[in-house]
Amino acid sequence: MTHAATEATSDALSIIELFPQDEDWSLQTMRLLAQVAVGGADLFECARTAARIGNITTDGEVWQREWNRTAEEVAATAAAALDAGDVTTARRAFFRSCSYYRHSEFFLSSNDPRREQAYRAGTANFQKAAELSGGLIERISIPFEGTTMDGYFIRPDASGKNRATVLFLGGADSWAEELYFLGGTEFPARDMNLVVVDTPGRGSSLRFKELYSRPDYEVPVKAILDVIERRDDVDENRLGLAGVSFGGYYAPRAAAFEPRVKAVAAWCGTWSILTDFYEFYPPLREQLQWLSGSKDDEEARRKLAEFTFEGIIDKIDIPVYVMHGTSDIIMDIDGARKFVDALTTDDVTFDVYDAAGSLHCSYDYLAVAAARLTDWFVHKLDA
Repeated sequence: MTHAATEATSDALSIIELFPQDEDWSLQTMRLLAQVAVGGADLFECARTAARIGNITTDGEVWQREWNRTAEEVAATAAAALDAGDVTTARRAFFRSCSYYRHSEFFLSSNDPRREQAYRAGTANFQKAAELSGGLIERISIPFEGTTMDGYFIRPDASGKNRATVLFLGGADSWAEELYFLGGTEFPARDMNLVVVDTPGRGSSLRFKELYSRPDYEVPVKAILDVIERRDDVDENRLGLAGVSFGGYYAPRAAAFEPRVKAVAAWCGTWSILTDFYEFYPPLREQLQWLSGSKDDEEARRKLAEFTFEGIIDKIDIPVYVMHGTSDIIMDIDGARKFVDALTTDDVTFDVYDAAGSLHCSYDYLAVAAARLTDWFVHKLDA
């Protein structure tokens, strides 16, 4: 096995702590700020919102109120621009509004009705932006187990060219729409198609269809590939699969059983979701109970124990890319190391970030991390 490892080093971590009073608030806001470069947010809209919240309070009601206010204000700007015929301005503002709505609901309880309100408003604004994309962002619907999984097919241009295509899976709390800004724009920028879908345990599938997460993620992935491989603009011989955060389990698991996948990436590696995620980071336990359809901690532990690569790892026989940070407080890097060490495929790249990029999903190094991920796919899929 060829095992390539790199480490990003610097004298000190460069961390933007807009909320020094709450580590999770700061981390999640860095996640939002990381998307500024690709239009998922605006630095000064974020700074003004943070100033209204302040650096003392830890009141979640204040958090939700102020980010929701920003989302509504930016959405109003988008609507006004659209009425005036300023399509580019409207599209960009609708995109940012989506991100702010997602950010506003992040720390709410799973049964808080404001989560659904923010989700509906945010995704509706993303869809308005998609309609203004000149056909480059297409809404898709995947038939699955008596219902559908909703998502988007994103192309570099409208030429209809037959291209390498990557299915990008999100984690425990991401919307399919957010993945466009969380590295997703880098795929079409490199002449690849991108597919993002609300798979079980995520987005609309979780909220409205009771499609809970499942260990056999090759099943929903198969349903998606069955649909997209029939498209004239998809090269069925150059299909890739990537997953971020919890998706670092979903993608390799599906690749172990889905022969159409030619390369797979885990943006955060794991061996066992129970030990490396649920037990490692208690603040997300309620979310993981919700997405797994569990009524309590005991049921969640029983279900999540099945999300493991024990007895499966040697079925992965394609190129694998794993990226993880040493300061990740959400997913244990030891799980990523165990996963990489157990791989039997002879093409493995393991990027470890121990300074810049060492946070969960390398939010503090997103431009570099996302570029490395997508460049890897360019080489492996001959894109």
